[in-house]
Amino acid sequence: MSTRIEFYKNRSIGERFSVAIDFLKQNWKVLYKNILWGALPLALMMGYLLARQQTFVSPALGFSYNLIGMFVNLLLIYLIGFINMIYMYSMTCAILLHYDRNQLTESTGWNDLKIQFFQFAGKTFLITLIVILPLIAIIALFTGIFVSFFSAFSPSGGAVVGVMLLIGFAILLLFGVLIAIAPSFTILYFPAFFSGKSVWKSIKTAFVLGFKNWASLFVAIILTVLVFMIVYLVFSVPFEVLSLIMRGRVGIITYILGIFSAVGSLLTYPIMVLIFAFQYFSIVEKEEGVSLQSQLSDFENL
Repeated sequence: MSTRIEFYKNRSIGERFSVAIDFLKQNWKVLYKNILWGALPLALMMGYLLARQQTFVSPALGFSYNLIGMFVNLLLIYLIGFINMIYMYSMTCAILLHYDRNQLTESTGWNDLKIQFFQFAGKTFLITLIVILPLIAIIALFTGIFVSFFSAFSPSGGAVVGVMLLIGFAILLLFGVLIAIAPSFTILYFPAFFSGKSVWKSIKTAFVLGFKNWASLFVAIILTVLVFMIVYLVFSVPFEVLSLIMRGRVGIITYILGIFSAVGSLLTYPIMVLIFAFQYFSIVEKEEGVSLQSQLSDFENL
C-alpha cells in the first residue's frame, strides 16, 4: 500500500520534485483517465492547426502567402492553448484537492470532480485575464508608438536611433519585469484553489510568496521547463523535420505528426502543474505553518 503524501510540508527543492513524481506514480491512472477525455479533443484541434500553419509560407518558396489566414490560424492556436491551460490546471488541481480530502480513488470520475473543476476553471480564467491584460496593454502601447512614429512621417537618422534605443530599453525593462514576476506566476492559482481565497487575494498572495521565495521558485521554473522541453521535443521533432522537408506542403502525415506533437504537451502539462503545486504547498507551510495550525485545531477539538 502506498504511503499517503502530505501536502503541507516544508521541503527542499529536490524533495518538492520528488514528491510530485511520487504523487504521479501513485495516481497516474486516475489522473490521466480524467484528463484525457477532455484534453484529447484539444490536442486534435491543436495538431490540426499546427499542421495548417505550415501552409502559410513565403511566396519565395512557391506558395501563396495569406497574412490574414496566418493571423487567424495563430489566434486559434493561442486560443486552444489558453483553453488547454485552464483545463489542465483545473482538472489536475481538482484531483489534488480530492486526494487531500482523502476522497480520491481509482473510480473517481467526472461526476465527482465537476464541481471543483468548474470552480477552478472560473477562477483560472479570471486570474489570468486580470494579470495578463495589463501586460498585453503595455506591449500594445509600445508597439503602437513604434508603428505610429514610423508611419506618420519619415524620421531623420538621429531620431530613428533615439527611438530604437528607447524601444530597446523598454524591451529590456519589460523582460526584467517578466523575470521578476515569473516565480509568482507559477503559484498564481493555488491560493484560490487550495486556500479558498478570492481571485484578488489569490493574486496578492501569489506575488507576496513569489517575491519572498523568488530564488527557489526560479530554480523550479528552469528545471521544470527543461523537463517539459525535453519531453515535448521528443514528440515535436518529427513534425518539425517533416515541415522543413515539405516546405509548406501539407499531407495526412503532417496532420498526424502535428497531433503527435500536441500530445507531447498534453502528457507533460499535468506534471508541470503538480510540480508547481508542491512548490506552493512547501512555501505555504514554511511561511504559515499550515500543518501545525491544523494539528492545533484538531487538538482543541478533542
